[in-house]
Amino acid sequence: MTQSPRQSNPFRPGFNQAPGVLAGRDEVLAAVGEALDVAALDARTPTPLVLVGSRGVGKTVLLGAVAELAAERHAWLTIAVEVRPDLGFVPQLIDRLQAGRELLDAAPSGRFTLDSLTARLGISGTGIEGELRRERPAGPHVDLLLERTLVDVCEFAVQRGTGIVITVDEAHLAGRAGLGELAATLQQHVAENWPLVVVLAGLPSLRDPGRAITYLERAEWHEIGLLDPADTALALVGPAEDAGRPMTDEALDILVAASGGYPFAVQLLGHHAWRASTGGSTIDADSARAAVPAADRALSDGLYAQRWADASGREREYLQATARVMLDDGSASGSQVAAALGATTPEVSYLRQRLLKKGTLVAVGRDLRFPVPGMAAWIRDET
Repeated sequence: MTQSPRQSNPFRPGFNQAPGVLAGRDEVLAAVGEALDVAALDARTPTPLVLVGSRGVGKTVLLGAVAELAAERHAWLTIAVEVRPDLGFVPQLIDRLQAGRELLDAAPSGRFTLDSLTARLGISGTGIEGELRRERPAGPHVDLLLERTLVDVCEFAVQRGTGIVITVDEAHLAGRAGLGELAATLQQHVAENWPLVVVLAGLPSLRDPGRAITYLERAEWHEIGLLDPADTALALVGPAEDAGRPMTDEALDILVAASGGYPFAVQLLGHHAWRASTGGSTIDADSARAAVPAADRALSDGLYAQRWADASGREREYLQATARVMLDDGSASGSQVAAALGATTPEVSYLRQRLLKKGTLVAVGRDLRFPVPGMAAWIRDET
């Protein structure tokens, strides 16, 4: 049976692939929209936004949505930095800013995104395209170079009647000194009312008191967590319907329950359910049931094993105790896990905090949860 192009798989479980429906993130996007409007319409520099959450909850996708929103709402330039510890945060940001300054100078409009040091430049409606390449400046870092560069870019943006959005992904890798230099620059110049919005995203370890930056403590922080069942259903039903193969209610219930609200798992389960339903007119319960073990295998080979490998010996003991309590009792509080380890809660609280900062565990009220569905059973069965 030949399928039409509309029936290509609409689910995107890969890294940094925007889902068909970005469900459950309206509050964050509204906050970004407000910050953009404050900068563009009220002529004030808004406080930075910081998005924190475990891996796989969609922080990088959200930063892409920020860039799209900036382009659609105000035609602003977005300068995107993904922190790489081998390069250093401040030099990367300076490179992006300098390249962005040249793009602003070359183009009649600020409607583009700079997300690499090789940037394509297209002038809408003219058929003209070019390529801008930047080389990393030679020599040691120069004091205040970031400040001077950011001042130059923002002042030039004002002259052009546009603004700048800076997004920083993997911000937990930036180091306290790098984030401190950016924060000090922003704090020094906030009274100048730059048309500038800064959005950072990283693991919960960004909240570590040992790396706290005073200015960023006053930022607007957003926890990016698991989806509730209603939003999970939206993320599954919408793409399937739009692609021409709707999902039955029974199939939806199976996939929602299996996903645990973890955004990566939602896309992975949808992907496998779609493939299992090839040739059918709907995604039915049989297709959904077939998707669960396929998704579990993918999670086991990737996320489960990776997070286990990232844990120390004592952290693994804590994870094993958490998994046992959770599977036996249906939930696991910090005190229950401590009791299972034969310790008091204060004695093992440092392990809990480490695992929360890594995003291996998440706290929901008093309870601890694995953000990746099925990891408790995997720990019980495989370790």
